[in-house]
Order: sequence, then C-alpha cells, then structure tokens
Amino acid sequence: MNDNDRLPRSSGQDEESVAPPDGTLVISTWSEPNQPQGFRARLLFRQGRGAQPISVPSADPEEVLDIVRRWLYAQAGSPPTAEPGS
Repeated sequence: MNDNDRLPRSSGQDEESVAPPDGTLVISTWSEPNQPQGFRARLLFRQGRGAQPISVPSADPEEVLDIVRRWLYAQAGSPPTAEPGS
C-alpha cells in the first residue's frame, strides 16, 4: 500500500469510513528545470486530530488535483455530485 492508497475515498463508503471534519493539507510545489517533466509537488496532510501526517510526492498536476479533491470531499463528509466541468 502506498500513501496515495490511504487517501479518503468518498464514493461507495459509509459515513464512519470518511475522515473526520478536522484536518490539515499543505501543498508544496517547485520546478526542476533539468528534468523532462519539471513539475514537482509534495502533499502533506492529516486525516483527523491526532492522526499521523501522510506525505505524497507527485510529478503530475492532475494527480495533485485528484488528491486535493478527494481530501476536500472527505472533509465535507459527502461524495461529489459531478465531476468539475461536466
């Protein structure tokens, strides 16, 4: 299991399996200009008071957006009603 697998999933889960409504999410981004895909990010988050922080590195902006979206829905305690832009 990697850190991405431990992210809260909003669809198909009952209320008890959703992260508590308190949490912290920090996103750091930077560029590595000598790399073919220079975008880099690290997401650091907790899924509730007293939980251990989880760190997820990424080189994909879409993956970062997906992680943030799932984290926010878990904080809200509800699944998305539609994908953005649809």
